Amino acid sequence: MATATKEEVSHLVSFLIRIKPKPQQRHRSRGRFQYDPSSKDKEEFSLLSKQYAPRTPTSKAIELDLTFCYKRPRKHYTSKNKILTLKKEAPFYKKSRADIDNLIKFVADALNNSFYVDDAQIVSIRAEKIWGEEDYVLVKIGSTKKYLE
Repeated sequence: MATATKEEVSHLVSFLIRIKPKPQQRHRSRGRFQYDPSSKDKEEFSLLSKQYAPRTPTSKAIELDLTFCYKRPRKHYTSKNKILTLKKEAPFYKKSRADIDNLIKFVADALNNSFYVDDAQIVSIRAEKIWGEEDYVLVKIGSTKKYLE
């Protein structure tokens, strides 16, 4: 049995997109035609991220690290003298919609052909949904080399 004993990860890029995280929606069909209802949103995300893209997309194995942050609702705060303070019981992780797998798919598709040749190159994903002060998606893309000793 072979085991990977050493790992080298080099981050290609890390960037933050200040936009509300959106999930990949199911493809729909009209008669014989299918369409992607998320295509405009993915195009917007892709355009915002292009400034961080390498000149040529990589063909290496990719590790993707994603943080989906949603702006906290008013009920997470308490107000004293018009000063908002985060409640002690306010959650850190967002456990409600959207599903994390659909959020991941949206970003993976949106970054296709600009950061990597195909999202099939993604071999490892770490993702979380959290509450914060603003909406954003934090993306870290790294290439990985795992080898045997």
